[in-house]
Amino acid sequence: MDFKKNSGIIISVIMLVQVALSQPGSVKPLMGWASWNQFGVNINETLLKNQADAMATSGLSAAGFKYLNIDDGFFDGRNTDGTLKINSTKFPNGMKYLADYFHSKGLKAGFYSEAGANTCGFKYSGQPGGVGGGLYNHDQQDADLFFYTWGFDFLKVDYCGAQDLKLDEETRYTAIRKAIDNTGRAVNYNVCRWQFPGTWVTKVADSWRMSTDINFTPGSTPKWANITSIIDLNTYLAAFCSQGHYNDMDMLEVGRGLTAEEDRSHFSMWCILSAPLVLGFDMTKMSASTKEIVTNSEVIAVNQDTTGLQAHLITDNGSTLQVWAKNLNGKQSMERAVVMFNRSDATASITVKWSDLGLDGAAIVRNLWTKTDLGSFASEYTASIPSHGVVMLKVVGTKAKLKEVFEAE
Repeated sequence: MDFKKNSGIIISVIMLVQVALSQPGSVKPLMGWASWNQFGVNINETLLKNQADAMATSGLSAAGFKYLNIDDGFFDGRNTDGTLKINSTKFPNGMKYLADYFHSKGLKAGFYSEAGANTCGFKYSGQPGGVGGGLYNHDQQDADLFFYTWGFDFLKVDYCGAQDLKLDEETRYTAIRKAIDNTGRAVNYNVCRWQFPGTWVTKVADSWRMSTDINFTPGSTPKWANITSIIDLNTYLAAFCSQGHYNDMDMLEVGRGLTAEEDRSHFSMWCILSAPLVLGFDMTKMSASTKEIVTNSEVIAVNQDTTGLQAHLITDNGSTLQVWAKNLNGKQSMERAVVMFNRSDATASITVKWSDLGLDGAAIVRNLWTKTDLGSFASEYTASIPSHGVVMLKVVGTKAKLKEVFEAE
């Protein structure tokens, strides 16, 4: 073999293998926590270390919540050579120290940036250090710093500065993806454009925001109407969801001021719609009720199902009494996850029919919130559900029913 003649080919093959190996291996939606909804730009090293400690020891990490994502609030402009500066008062030991600390707890470390020049923290939250802090004109320099030097595992990229500069979304986010891949690191990449960006994003990002912020004022009490409006926006985006690529419905508001019934419904819908599960409450102050909701292994399993499907709206009865469903454990399986969702202001009965789930004959039903087997039912199941509440089921049939009515009809 002529080594000199073939060395270029060998090197190219090695590089292709390295890039392939660097891609995120999980086909499941991300599970973690992010600082924004609770703390906004008011973050610092000690606060984030305390959150990491809580995630690692409270049962959240054991339940699958592994990514601890730092959002905006750390920028301090750039050095003369273009390298990003971090606010040394808030983060005296720097970002590599913090990423290493998260890793020492068995967690993944998440970072934040901007597709344009100036960050959202500068534009909306009075953070002068965000001027020029974005990735624009620094894609590879920043990617090398974030992932090769500091060792972060996730990147959320916002769009405030890019919008001001009227940059092309596909061009910018694709260039950032390339810069990430060039580092050789397995990085989970989130596009935060505040609306469904377009079909191009499904080949570029691991997840993408398809809505505006779930909470426009960090630290404030969540609004139920914001949660239902995001669900409505995601109703017809199931076709763009696949293994490893998910519609991001923004951070969860569970544990931040909604009723327990609403928290349970909120978590159920994010799970069945295969959205990333990113907590937003102060993990050092997690209540027993909140913990019971967000660590329910059977409900989480619906979200983490590797089939990579997003639920479809089966019926809405005028948009207030809804049935949502998706296949579990394979597209041709007889298993279904079902959420019966009462969006009305009064207790109501909702029925799910097996024929609407593509099943024929009797099916076995299990309630995922109470973790109880309900038995076998011939053709349907009915439940009385409180206002803003849900019943979440696993339905297992024995025979498939061919679809008889199609959308055009």
